[in-house]
Amino acid sequence: ASVPQTKSAMLDTIIVPAQKEGFDRVFLGEQCWYAIRISGGMLDKIKYIAGYQTQPISAITHYAPVSRIEPYGEEGKYKVVFSERAKLIGPIPFADAPQGIMQGPRYTSFSKLRSAKKLAELLIK
Repeated sequence: ASVPQTKSAMLDTIIVPAQKEGFDRVFLGEQCWYAIRISGGMLDKIKYIAGYQTQPISAITHYAPVSRIEPYGEEGKYKVVFSERAKLIGPIPFADAPQGIMQGPRYTSFSKLRSAKKLAELLIK
């Protein structure tokens, strides 16, 4: 049985967890994010990146359009380079999302990112 294309076809945004210091220095300062594990099938689909700041903020606060994705360091990890500075969004709080859900990158659609009021609304059921 083949997997219906609809869900993965709509996934064009990667959400990455980040601690404050790295977020400020790299996501906002260097306009990129690196050492992200991205599954091979998603590489050419990602058009946006969203930054989820870990505790105490516990919210998605910024997003940026993606210029390119380059291999980075060990196999299976990548550097996402933004095409412009990250913009404020939300914040979209963790709220009632399942514990541990933001331990690693997650995929969503940019349209959901624009309308979500809390993190759980972005995660595909």
